[in-house]
Amino acid sequence: MTSDTIWQLVRYVLLLAFGPLVTKGYLSSDQVTTLIGALGSIITVGWGVWVKYGTRTTTADAAARPSVPVVSAATGTVKQ
Repeated sequence: MTSDTIWQLVRYVLLLAFGPLVTKGYLSSDQVTTLIGALGSIITVGWGVWVKYGTRTTTADAAARPSVPVVSAATGTVKQ
């Protein structure tokens, strides 16, 4: 499952969650759009902080060695 698919699923879940609030008149569609955008931003920042938490910098010489694993900044996966 790609990150695009996950974000689409998150978007649909949020729309389903906020849909009844719009139909009952508690929120307008513009407010829901703003809330979903804000939640997306908060989730993105939270994910970035979580992935970066506990990592440390290294020198260019150490990073250039083939034995040093590479950690993806987006997903946190480690490649040898």
